[in-house]
Amino acid sequence: MEYLRILILSMIPVTELRGAIPIGIAMDLNPIGVYIASVLGSTLVSVPLVLTYRHIVQFMRDKKILTKLLNKIDQKIENSMKKMKAASFLGIILFVGIPLPTTGTWTASAIASILRMRIVEAFAGVFIGNCIAGIIVLLISYHII
Repeated sequence: MEYLRILILSMIPVTELRGAIPIGIAMDLNPIGVYIASVLGSTLVSVPLVLTYRHIVQFMRDKKILTKLLNKIDQKIENSMKKMKAASFLGIILFVGIPLPTTGTWTASAIASILRMRIVEAFAGVFIGNCIAGIIVLLISYHII
């Protein structure tokens, strides 16, 4: 039951994985279980987020909200689509993998939807990034690094 709480905490944008792991460690839970629950929770939320963000961007286009900004972003993406597609997967991994404030699943999902990444690539990038960030946060929580 405690691991379910950690999983849910890792889905919330305020705590995400970076907050759920130290909370689980403070609760004296098994670090491997905390790591797995945090990575799963933080990653599972990425798919609905990417889909939701896509609908929000499409709604903004339909209602002509921030049209100039969206058109500039689209133009930049179209101009460098091949380079950006290759770099976007690695970029999402690095963005999520470095545990800094605002570099988690929620922001990465928004970036992936703006870049029009495929769901599988966005999910895989967020998962790998969460695995890396989870290890770093776990090591920091135990004062190893």
